[in-house]
Amino acid sequence: MKGSILAHLRRVSTSPEGRALVHAVDDAGLEYKIEVPVEAVRGVSPDQGLVLALSWSLEAGPRVAEPAATPMPAEPSSTATTRSSTASEVDQAFMELMGRPRGSTSAVTSAPAASTPGSSAADSPSQGLAELLGLRRV
Repeated sequence: MKGSILAHLRRVSTSPEGRALVHAVDDAGLEYKIEVPVEAVRGVSPDQGLVLALSWSLEAGPRVAEPAATPMPAEPSSTATTRSSTASEVDQAFMELMGRPRGSTSAVTSAPAASTPGSSAADSPSQGLAELLGLRRV
């Protein structure tokens, strides 16, 4: 397969990295964008009436070898422990913290949060959440 394209220059955008994006649109409204060195389009602007001429072809090429699998770097133990939790375990922990068991009508079986003077087991989930968020109960 091959072809050639003539498209009207619409925009030339440059970047500090030394690259420029050339944007052109043909008569059918199809857009073409190519990246070129800034030096190649220095002084070019869309109001000059320029046309981008592209010739292209698709050809069979050598097969590229797949990259070898690289071993994952070792993670710190705290991160590894955190990542080993499944989404359902995290959801369950959140629901227990909120005082509502997920997917069952049984009571929450988690240990109550550290009690403070004047607190009861009934308000421990919200107190535990408040403590985790750094809030003080009033």
